[in-house]
Amino acid sequence: MIIWYIIFDMDTENNSFDGALEVRCWSCKAAIDAEDNFCRVCGKGRKKCISWYYTHWGAVILTFMFGPFSLYFIWKSPVLSDTAKWIYTAIIFLITWQAMVVTHNLWVFIQQFMGQSFVY
Repeated sequence: MIIWYIIFDMDTENNSFDGALEVRCWSCKAAIDAEDNFCRVCGKGRKKCISWYYTHWGAVILTFMFGPFSLYFIWKSPVLSDTAKWIYTAIIFLITWQAMVVTHNLWVFIQQFMGQSFVY
C-alpha cells in the first residue's frame, strides 16, 4: 500500500489522485512531459529517439570498434535490461581475454622465431 502512494503520489487525506505518473529523464532524472521525445534539460532522447549506440546493435558495433571501452555505453543504456548488460559484459570480458592470450602467444612465437631469449 505504501508503494502505491509513492508511485502514484496519492493524497492520503481524501485518497484522490494528484495527477498522472511523473515521467523522469533516464539520464539527468529531471521531470519531463509524457509526450516529449527529448529531455528539456539535458537533451537526451526518449522512446524511439534514443541514440543508436544505446541499442543492442550499437553495443555490438561499439564492441568491435572499441573493445572493452564500449562497456561505458552499454551500462549507460536505458534500452538494455540489466540482464543484457551483464551478458554483454561477460562476452566482452571473454573476447578481451582471448585477444590478450592470442597476442601474448604471437609475441612469444615471434621472439622464438627471431632467436631471442624471452625472460619473464
